[in-house]
This record gives sequence, structure tokens and C-alpha cells, in this order.
Amino acid sequence: MLEGLKRNILYGGTDRNGYIAVQDKISAVNRTTSLVFAWVATFLISAMFVLSFYQDGFAKSKPVYLLGVIFSIIQVIISVLAKKIPVLSYISVYMATSVFLLYGIAIATITRPEEQTVTFMVLLIFVPLIFVDRPIRMALFLVFYIALFIFMALRTKTGSILSVDVTDAIIFGVLAILSETVVYRAKIKGYVLENRLHIMSETDQLTGMNNRNCFEWRLDKYPDMYTNSICCIYIDANGLHEINNLEGHKAGDDMLRMIANILTKQFGKQDTYRIGGDEYVAFVTDESLTDIHSRIAQMNSQIKEAGYHIAVGCEYCDRRNADISKLIVDAETKMYRDKAEYYEKHESFRR
Repeated sequence: MLEGLKRNILYGGTDRNGYIAVQDKISAVNRTTSLVFAWVATFLISAMFVLSFYQDGFAKSKPVYLLGVIFSIIQVIISVLAKKIPVLSYISVYMATSVFLLYGIAIATITRPEEQTVTFMVLLIFVPLIFVDRPIRMALFLVFYIALFIFMALRTKTGSILSVDVTDAIIFGVLAILSETVVYRAKIKGYVLENRLHIMSETDQLTGMNNRNCFEWRLDKYPDMYTNSICCIYIDANGLHEINNLEGHKAGDDMLRMIANILTKQFGKQDTYRIGGDEYVAFVTDESLTDIHSRIAQMNSQIKEAGYHIAVGCEYCDRRNADISKLIVDAETKMYRDKAEYYEKHESFRR
């Protein structure tokens, strides 16, 4: 029970690893939402500030509107900067929420203390639901503003209005905390599920490597991922068909996994792919060709020690704006040449 409560209030119904995996997604959503929210707030509060010069009903709240406009503009600036400074995404969320809650408190306790509070209660329920964060963090944040409202109400309100407003603040506060916990839980679990499905769609189920979907999706990104050079290493496992026929498909799968593990250890998981039944591709950026050949030799040696053989094609480009498609084709051509030479030397294995 305690573990379930911990998961709900800290990680939105998922676990720590699941939450960490979607933090970037949450930050991006919050960043966009807070920017839109800030522009809307700036427009609406500015409109009310202008009206305060012409409508008596708005005149008393003129200082509140002015402060609201200033804070909203600051919120816009922070939301824009958050794209380059990720930590500002969370600041923008709580600043946007603060702008509206402080506005509701000011209207209720400073400019209209004689009236029963409505605006703050509505904002208390509605505003937190627009964003996503750990439920416990937003809950503590709301408790602070509920306490601030009650403190201000005790100083400015009297009689039945005070009693009703304090009671409403507590009731609506509890409802706000419960509702944001439920909504955040649903949103976070949705992001986690989406992330898992995305990983599955880009992961080869046999080897755990990036698959062809991931390979094709990232091809257009490689021109921006290196500064001086890029190398494509194209690999084909020799003898898969023969091993499947002689020893069974499990033996063939064992070979593919072994080669994948060695390839990943040499060139990293990020830029290695299984793109076909027995074909792999790896990219290496900003590394000398001598070092790459050394790593290929180590990979070849380790695979031979495991009792398997591969054909390798390596194509290197030491300039910007390389034609990635041509780089892959040239590496593949060299791989087929290496494969042909292997089978010429192992004619009996081919038979």
C-alpha cells in the first residue's frame, strides 16, 4: 500500500525509471503550454487593465491588473528561454500558476474583500490541470497558496464572508489536490506508455539493437551530428542460412545476438542498427580512420573467437555535408566485395 502511494504521489502511478524516461517529454509539453498560457494571460489581463480606465467596476483592481501584466510578460520571456535552459520549464509552470493564483487572491482579499470569493476557487481547480508534474510537488505548491489565501482572508474579511471563504478554500483546495493527482497520473502513465511503444517500434526484438525503423528515421539527422568526419560500417553475418539449415534457427539467432553484442560494445548502442536479417550498420562520427580500422579489427577478432564470420564494408568521409545515402551504398558495396572474397575462400561452406 505504501509503495503504491509512493508511486502515485511521486511518479504519477509509474516507477522512477519510467518517470525519468519521460521527463523530457513532460518538459516539452509544459514549455509549450506555459508559453501559450503566458500569452493568453498577458492579453486578458492587459485588456482588463485598459478597461480599468473606463469602467468603474474594474477601476479598484487597476494595481492588480498592472502587476499581472508585468508578471505575464516575465512569464513569456521565461517560457521562451526554457527551450535553451530546460530547468526553466518547471519555473515557467509554477510561475504561470502563481500569476493566476496571486491574481485570484488579490482580487478576493485586496480589491473586493466584501464579496464572497469565486475567482480564486475557480483558478485553484482549473489552472494546475493545464500542466504536468510530480503530483506531490504541485500538491505542496497548492497548499502554500491555499494557506496564503486564508492568511489574507483573515486580515481583510469579516463575518460570514470570512467563514464561507475559508471553508471554500479548504474544500476546493482538497478537490484541487485530488483532481491534479488523478489527472497527472493519467497523463504521466500515458506518456510512459507512449514512450514504451516508441522504443518497441525502434528496437529489434531479437538483439535489442536499434532496428530499421530507427535507422531510416535517423538518416536525415546524421548530417547535423558530426563536425569533421563520418564513417559508415556495413556488416553482414556470413553463413546464417547454412547455420539455420544445419543447426536450427536457434543457433542462427544465437549468432545474430552474439554479433550484435560485439558490434554494440565496439561502436555503442546509439549509432548501431540491425537493418535486415543478417545485416548491421554502424556510424562513427569525428574519429580518425586509423582508429576506426583498429576497432573493426578488434570486432572481427572477437567474432572469430566466438566461432563466427562477418563481411565488413567501411566508407569514410572527412568533410561536411556528406551524401549519407551514397556513404551507405559505398559501404554496402565494399561489404559485398568482402563477402564474395570470403565465400571464394570457403567454397565448401557455401555448398
